[in-house]
Amino acid sequence: MSFLFAIGLASSAPLIDVHRHAGWPDSDGDAVQRGQLEELERYGVEVAVMAVTNEADVERWQREGIIVGTWIVCPRNQAEPRYHCFPENEGWADPAWLEEELAAGRVHAVHELTPSYSGISPSNPRLEQYWALAEVYDIPVGVHTQRGPPPGARNSIRSEPNCCPHYDPEMGNPALLRPVLAKHPNLRIWLQHVGAGRGDHQAFWPETLALLSDFPNVNVDLSITNGAMPIEQYEATLRRLIDAGFGDRIMFGSDNLPIGPILERLDGFAWLDENQKQAILHGNAAKFFRLTD
Repeated sequence: MSFLFAIGLASSAPLIDVHRHAGWPDSDGDAVQRGQLEELERYGVEVAVMAVTNEADVERWQREGIIVGTWIVCPRNQAEPRYHCFPENEGWADPAWLEEELAAGRVHAVHELTPSYSGISPSNPRLEQYWALAEVYDIPVGVHTQRGPPPGARNSIRSEPNCCPHYDPEMGNPALLRPVLAKHPNLRIWLQHVGAGRGDHQAFWPETLALLSDFPNVNVDLSITNGAMPIEQYEATLRRLIDAGFGDRIMFGSDNLPIGPILERLDGFAWLDENQKQAILHGNAAKFFRLTD
């Protein structure tokens, strides 16, 4: 039975957003959820992959049309709050708890894995237990890639002056996932923020394209690129991926940015045909997340 049928969705969804975030443990979870659901309904998002950062939010987000993903590790800050997720476990999701949630069918993805903000490689030995769980339970993993945004950027927790003293932009290199994929060849990984980066934080384009070429179970979302970066960079990113033959691997992901302007941008590219747009907005994600038979 497909997951799409199991959560009671229609057989065809007009928009799938693979990159959403619930609140932090110290936020008003109910208020955050109301705002999120209003945005999703306004733009006809019938499936959204929602990253949660604490154990209580897993239960809160058991809703039709929501794929619950859990953050794995939050960076240690220089001052309180030391950790914005799983503070009771120093920023790390408890593996035993996570396996219980996976076995019970309450968590269906790992999202978002952010090794660069803790200054560790995706192949760090402490992450191995999570990769193993993802492979055993056959769930996709969303990995924060590229070199930015750096601490201090006007973006989420990174705008805080005490954020992320161990941040290492080079740990966002997609090539660092090669040992992980070699050890766990059945893993489904989607690279987040593909194409992001400018100035001193240039994108890892050769490494990204090589990984896509060598591993057909790797997809991408554009997130920051398609909503906050200059439209010229967004268009160039799309063209580069499609010209390289990866139009069937690009998935829509808003990263909590306003959905409307992103859709307007995408619709403004006359060189994209309707089939390509529908693949980005729905078809590629439906296949990657196995939402249909």
